[in-house]
Amino acid sequence: MYANITLCTRHPGRGHPVADYRVTDYLRQEIAFFETRLHEMGEQGDCAYERALSRAYETLLNERRHQLAQLQA
Repeated sequence: MYANITLCTRHPGRGHPVADYRVTDYLRQEIAFFETRLHEMGEQGDCAYERALSRAYETLLNERRHQLAQLQA
């Protein structure tokens, strides 16, 4: 038995005001979280673990900003 999986690049809620609002709100919350954590760690961190975490947060932060910009376009 196989499950049908559909992959798409467009958000399934696009065009539905409530779904778009929830996605936008969620992305803004994630952006705020990553910015706060980066600020708390001093942008680069004090040890190898924090520096690696900072790089991961920077990548995720850039992805979320890009996603938010696409939703608002």
